Parts: sequence; C-alpha cells; structure tokens
Amino acid sequence: MSNENAMNRRSVLTLAAAGGAAMLLPVKSFGATTFRFITPFNYSLAFAPVLYAKSGGFFDKEGLAVEVIGGKGAALAAQMTIAGQTESGRTGGANYIVSRVNDAAPLTSIATVAQMSPFFVLSSKAKPVSKVADLKGKTVGMASLGGSMEGTLNLMLKRAGVAAGTVNKVKVADNAASYALVQANRVDAFFGNTSTMNRVLAGQKDAVAMPVDDGIPGQVYVATPSAIAANGDAFVKFLRAVHKASVAIIDAPDLTPIVKSVTGAFTIPGANDMPTAIRDLKQNSENWNAKGRANLLRNVPEMWSEGVAALADAGLIKTKVDATTLYTNALLDKALG
Repeated sequence: MSNENAMNRRSVLTLAAAGGAAMLLPVKSFGATTFRFITPFNYSLAFAPVLYAKSGGFFDKEGLAVEVIGGKGAALAAQMTIAGQTESGRTGGANYIVSRVNDAAPLTSIATVAQMSPFFVLSSKAKPVSKVADLKGKTVGMASLGGSMEGTLNLMLKRAGVAAGTVNKVKVADNAASYALVQANRVDAFFGNTSTMNRVLAGQKDAVAMPVDDGIPGQVYVATPSAIAANGDAFVKFLRAVHKASVAIIDAPDLTPIVKSVTGAFTIPGANDMPTAIRDLKQNSENWNAKGRANLLRNVPEMWSEGVAALADAGLIKTKVDATTLYTNALLDKALG
C-alpha cells in the first residue's frame, strides 16, 4: 500500500473512530435560533471570525444563539458535523476534499475562511527547514495524523519529489510549547498555524518558520446538505454575522479592543501578550482577505479547481472531480444580498 493510500485509509479510520465517539454524545435537537459550531482545535485567534462574531454581538444582532465548541481534531470536527452534533465545523481544505472525493463524506463547503494554507513548518536555526526537500529523513510533528496537516504535508512532499515514507510523522500539539520538542531534538520540525508561529517567533530567538504553499483552499466551514436544506436561514444568518465580524477585524485601526473582546469570552493561550496577539490576529486576517474583499469567505472557483487538480496530480484523490460539486456560495450570496 502506498504512503498516500495509507494516509487516506488512516483518515477514513480516524473519521470512523471520531464518529463513534460523536454518536455516544446525546443528540441535541436543532432549534430555529440555535447554531453549534466546532473549531478544529480548542480556541485560537485564527478562529476569530466566529469567536468575535460571538463575543462582539454579531450573532445576537442576527437573532441567532450560537455555541462555539473548542474541537479536539479536524477529523472529529468533521464527524461531529456529519453526526448532527454540530451544524457546522472548520477543517482543512485538502483534508475535506480528500474525504469528500475518496470517502463520500456527506459534507459540503459553505465558506472558505483561510484562502491560503494557515500552516507554517517551525524549526530551529541550528537545523533549519527552509524548503520542502529539507524534510527528507526528518521527524515532523503535527496536531493530527490523518488530518489536514498530514494531508498538506503529503501533498508538499509529493510535489517536491520527496517520498512520504522518508519523513517520520508524529503527533504533537499545535501550540508554542511544542517548540521545546525541537530544542530537545525529539522532533526536527513541527507544523503550526499562524497563531502558533507568531507565539514561537516572539518567544524563541533561534526559531525559524517556513510558510506552507500547497495551492489548496486553506480552511473551510463545512456542513451537511441535509442540515442546510432543513435550516438554510440559520446558515445565512451565521455567515452574515461572521462576514461582518471579519470585516470589522480587517478594517479596525486598533485591534486591541477586538482582542480583549475575544479573550474575555474565550480562553486563548498566549493572548495575554497583546503585541503578539495583535500581530497574530492581523496576519490571520490577511489570509482571510488574501483574494480580496469581494472574495471574503467565498469559495473561489479558481482556487478550488486548482486545488482539485493538484490533489489529483499528486494521487491523493481517486479522480479529478468537478470542483463546483464540492462547495456552495449560495448561502453567502444570500447573506450578502
């Protein structure tokens, strides 16, 4: 079995295991003004469009009561949504496409929040990873095996001509504390999101970060078609509030009040360092706005077509499907109409 196929199979098994865990939870009924959203991992300023929509009262103005759940893995976030435990969740674009095409996951992308990959490869100046080829023979940490980070890594390796089997992948937390594993030579590098990267570089003078550019829509909000069909108005309200919160963050002349609003409602590691938190939020917002204001939260057709082609060429999806079948912009169009 190839490394790529092994990754796909592990993703399926991870989703199945997560689904079993999700189904053990009591199923809540969906009310007209109730909406549950799950993050991929805990709470972070990377998730500020939803967190600030909650803490800043944007959901309240839409008459939508929203519960934001801190997730324990991108695969679990997806499966919780499939199981009806949440109405929507955030996951990686590459992982979503793979699970949708290869495993017929009953999900669709209702928005692309991070147009580009939000991940960085963090290493030390003593043993820097400055290009993908540097990963050969290395031990690389990531928050989820079989999830969006591993999918992104495998795609990067494939495109660089590096066999996935030459990289030892281990599970580590996506937070600044994991840099201690690099310093202790337990891992050579690890994947971190924008928030983790900013905190590591702010606190560790010997750290270096390599941006990840995989050509895939970075992070998406997913939902089941059945939930959308049954409660479309709630999804429209959700996206309208998140869009307004995102615009407020992007246009804010001073991000301090927004950081205080979010951190007052959610526990976010490292956010007590205000200069770092502001830099973190600003850099994340640049990713949301990477394709221009008109494409904020939009599933950009060109990005999706190129992403599907890249995954197909890398052999990570079984077939090169019509990318337009993987997402909908109808809810966002209605929200902004």
